[in-house]
Amino acid sequence: MRYARSSVSRAAVGVYLALAAQIATLTCLVVFEEARGKTLARQMAALGNDPHAPGAAAVTGAVTWFAVLILLVAATTVAAGCSYFAWLRQAGATPGMIGIAWFVPVLNLAAPALLLHALREDAGLREGRRKTWLVLVAGWWACWLGFVFLILARLPVTHSPQGKDLTGLGVPELAVAVLAALLCAATVREITGARMSARPSGIAPRLKLLPALRSLPRHTYPAQD
Repeated sequence: MRYARSSVSRAAVGVYLALAAQIATLTCLVVFEEARGKTLARQMAALGNDPHAPGAAAVTGAVTWFAVLILLVAATTVAAGCSYFAWLRQAGATPGMIGIAWFVPVLNLAAPALLLHALREDAGLREGRRKTWLVLVAGWWACWLGFVFLILARLPVTHSPQGKDLTGLGVPELAVAVLAALLCAATVREITGARMSARPSGIAPRLKLLPALRSLPRHTYPAQD
C-alpha cells in the first residue's frame, strides 16, 4: 500500500513537470510568433517557400528556430500525454478504460472527464467537496475542449495563414492552454491527495491472511491414556 501511494505521487510529479515544460515551450513559440512570425511568414510567401530562391539564406536562421520550437512543443506535448496516462494508470484506471475514454471518437468528448470523476469518487468524495470538485473538473474539461477547438480552427483546412502568420497561435490560445494546464494539475493534485490520504480498513489485512492460516499444517498430539 505504501508503494502504491508513492507510485501515484511520483506519477503526479511527472505530470506537473511535463505540463510545465509544455507550457514553457508553447510560450516560447507564441513569443516567436508575435515577435517574428508575421514578418517571417511574409518573407517565406514572397520566396514561394523555395529554400533555393534568392534571398532565402536571409531567413534560414529564423526558419531553423521556428522548426526547433515546433519540435519542442510536439515533444513536450507527447511527454505530457504519456505522463498523464501513466498517472491515470497509477490512480486506478485500467489501460482499457483509458483507451476507450480518450481515443474512441465521440465518446472522447466527455468520457475523460467522467473517468476522472469516477477515480475521484473511488478515492472517497465527501458531499461537502462534491460541488467544488465538479466545478473543477468541468472547468478543466471545458478549457481543454476550447483549446482543441482553437487549434483545429487554425488548421489549413479552415484557415490559411500563408503570408499572414506561421501557426496562428497567439495570446488567446496561450491563455486558454495555461488555464487548462493549471486546472489539469489541480485535478491531478486533488485525486492524488485523496489516494494518499485514503486509509485501508484495519480488518482487511486480517481477512486476507485467513486462507493462508487455514492452509498451514496443523500439529497433532497423541491421545493421552
